[in-house]
Amino acid sequence: MLACKLAALVNLHPAQSQAPLPPKITITAEQAWLRRTPSLVAGNTLPVFKGQFYDVIGRTADSTWWQLAVPDAGKSTGTWLLADLGALYSGDLKAAPVVSAPFKPSPTATTARRSAPFPAWIPRITPKQRAIWQNSVRAGKGLNLFTVAGDCNSQPSVYLRRLASGQFDASTLEPRLQAITQRFAPSFGRVSLAAQGGFGSHAMMDPTWADGALCGTTMGPFECELWVSRASIVFISLGTQEQYTWRDFEKHYRPIIEHALSEGVLPVLMTKADDIETLAGAPSGYINNVIRRLAGEYDVPLLDFWAATRDLPNNGLIDEGDKDFHLSYAGLDRKILVTLQTLAAIAGK
Repeated sequence: MLACKLAALVNLHPAQSQAPLPPKITITAEQAWLRRTPSLVAGNTLPVFKGQFYDVIGRTADSTWWQLAVPDAGKSTGTWLLADLGALYSGDLKAAPVVSAPFKPSPTATTARRSAPFPAWIPRITPKQRAIWQNSVRAGKGLNLFTVAGDCNSQPSVYLRRLASGQFDASTLEPRLQAITQRFAPSFGRVSLAAQGGFGSHAMMDPTWADGALCGTTMGPFECELWVSRASIVFISLGTQEQYTWRDFEKHYRPIIEHALSEGVLPVLMTKADDIETLAGAPSGYINNVIRRLAGEYDVPLLDFWAATRDLPNNGLIDEGDKDFHLSYAGLDRKILVTLQTLAAIAGK
């Protein structure tokens, strides 16, 4: 009888089920901006910094964007973070509800501006070159994916990830470049295996420099990146770190172009803003002239970044005495802009 009474008392106060805790993420980028909506061309709202933790209160259906719970953020403040800029700390991201937050960029440019021709340093894409890109799907490549192989000025943190993190504000771009940013959005947050850390041309095809866990023992960083990324376009931005090995530049550069073409990937050759090899006895413009000549020989697009930076203070370089070669913020922004313009040219926009 006593047992029955105790059971009845227990039933009067059933155990309260606790709601599961929301998933928690940590910021992995040094600095990033939250966006109004889940889009690279949405405006910036609040800055976040590496090592900070936030609860995830929403996500896109493909989980490429997370909506964060940010203390003191107003209800109308967008708190969307590109998932590439953070990492799961605890919980299950699938527990976060899917939030529909479509973004419709408002037209900020006139029709005349949208149709204006690109500057002379942007490549004029030939039918043959565009066909390489379009046919890359036969080799398993993604038409909306591109990647970068390059030196210290092409590392993700100072190049494509500046757009992904909001340091380069894509919301101010003309509509056709906003559309291109949206089209190739998955590529901006990636960490290229052929750019992270910065490489010289001699390392691109050398397995010694590759991530053995991903690439095995037979692929160099360039080969591995084309395989892992499934990119249909690769921007090759090399030469800055080769002031003392300039005589061997062409010997190492040719196989890079040839491998991209053999894999059905369209290589875009990019000149550099500096001429630092002249300090080691090279003729003026030596490496850039090699790049220009090989672009013509292989009939692949040439993005003449040297020409694109002549109107910038110190030609887009940080003042480092007589050894200027790191890009300034103006140079970094210009590099992103001409990259987007080249992607638009390839896509026929």
